[in-house]
Amino acid sequence: MRKLVAAAAALAFVLAAAPARAGDPIMPLAEVRAGMQCTGYSVVRGTDISAFAVQVLDVVDGGATGGGARILIEVSGPAVDATGIGPGFSGSPIFCPDAQATARNIGAISESVGEYGGKVVLATPIEAILGNPVDAPRATPARALGAAARPLAAPLTVSGLAPRAGAALQRAAARKGRALLAVPAGPLGSFPVQTLRPGSAFGVGYATGDLALGAVGTVAYVDGDRVWGFGHQLDAVGARALALQDAYVFRVINSPLVLPPASGTYKLAAPGHTLGTLSNDALDAVAGRAGAPPPTVPVRVHATDLDTGARRTFASSVADETEVGQPLGSSIVSLVAPLAMIQATGGVLGGSPARLTGRACFRIFVREAKQPFRFCNRYVTDSADESGAGSVLAAAAADDIAQALSTIDAYTAGPAHVAGVESRLQVRRGQRQAFLNAVRLPRRARAGQHVRATLVLRLVRGGVLRRRVRLRLPDDLSPGRRRVAFLGSDVDGGPDDEIFTALIEILLDGAPGGDAGPPSLRALRAAVEATARYDGLEAGEPGDDVDELQPAYLDPDLRISGQAVASIRIKR
Repeated sequence: MRKLVAAAAALAFVLAAAPARAGDPIMPLAEVRAGMQCTGYSVVRGTDISAFAVQVLDVVDGGATGGGARILIEVSGPAVDATGIGPGFSGSPIFCPDAQATARNIGAISESVGEYGGKVVLATPIEAILGNPVDAPRATPARALGAAARPLAAPLTVSGLAPRAGAALQRAAARKGRALLAVPAGPLGSFPVQTLRPGSAFGVGYATGDLALGAVGTVAYVDGDRVWGFGHQLDAVGARALALQDAYVFRVINSPLVLPPASGTYKLAAPGHTLGTLSNDALDAVAGRAGAPPPTVPVRVHATDLDTGARRTFASSVADETEVGQPLGSSIVSLVAPLAMIQATGGVLGGSPARLTGRACFRIFVREAKQPFRFCNRYVTDSADESGAGSVLAAAAADDIAQALSTIDAYTAGPAHVAGVESRLQVRRGQRQAFLNAVRLPRRARAGQHVRATLVLRLVRGGVLRRRVRLRLPDDLSPGRRRVAFLGSDVDGGPDDEIFTALIEILLDGAPGGDAGPPSLRALRAAVEATARYDGLEAGEPGDDVDELQPAYLDPDLRISGQAVASIRIKR
């Protein structure tokens, strides 16, 4: 079986690396005229390219679009009559005959003008598309399109999330003004590796594997191993290191009303095999090369259901854009790793119980550090999840790894390349929590000493438990008769912010600025590992602030909540 997998992988690489074709002849914008009868190409089902009629209506200068010059076109034919044009069609090439009847590429569909039915759209001239080099400079100036025309922006697509989590992520993206679709992972049984050519469906992958994230559009032009598509930007950030992929179109979803906020017609599509590297995310196109894939960061979550013994490993490979300066401001790992934790938790439980107890340990491998950054947290929940994560426990664990990775993203004192993320989660149903009724201490002891004490606990849903424990007294107690207050930890709630909104902000807004972060790699390790929380009993004199309390006892099985006060004589 391993030999078969290796052979298939080798075949995929050979097919991807083979030059697709020489570049098609192009037609300069100066030769494009109203009334020209042309042909457009795009995939509307599966991987086969379909043709449709295109009539050039006019050439629009840059002042009308807020960008560069555009070609106003109208489409018709069986492939588009029922649905019109929408996201996913961006990059569809248009070929028009010249005076010698030679078909020449004049450009690619790129923007909507908001017409009902989606038959009249704009196309980006081929000169503007090919003006974006595959080997991108490290910065691209920002430029916004005018209000009258908006890109047929390839929606972000995510596969591998449970329906509820996918819907929650879609809503969060919509609140931030970004289209996102939760889509199937691909057709049953996958599909053959495709050779990218003008009109092919193709994907730009942020992450691949059990959880895949990216965008799907259409190839506009191919010259040897160089590929251009979309006819507009993805994020417009210049140099990238994303996966260049083929894609599968399930169908074109028909919604003729394309005015905001309606999503309009769009292609329900999923990215497929990685064929190379997308290296330039420019204003008028995205571009890359077939062949070598981009560097990636492995993300793995190992989840165990302690009640049933079920185990689930959730694995993804995330585009590593460290060498191109993290153009989004944050690493894509900071989004994918929390989503993987959410999916793995729900997947191993097979549902969304409200009362859960669990423990998650995280390891973040950093290239510049000899040992991984590590931390663990325990979770006890008693309420239903309202975020869409499936459970409060999943949301809390996802928030912990998101915070740790965001701390690394904000580090500016030197390089810190995340080379891998691994999480291990153990979870069981039930709320393993008890409430502190009383603490019985010995008659006398010294400050800071560990003493034998008795905890009187009331278990959740009834029953009283007395537990003999070694409990540490605060070290700042002065001699004499002293009252000591013991404070427990409550159950875990969800993150302060809605988890999916926070994750979308990582992708769209990047790391927060204005803070230099930890001053050294050692300090960075300490900051990341401080994500671990102490959730046992704390002790201090009554009236002390919470920040002044000291760890006293951590029960290995129960989350102890509530508070109690006991007296003891402190010896000199």
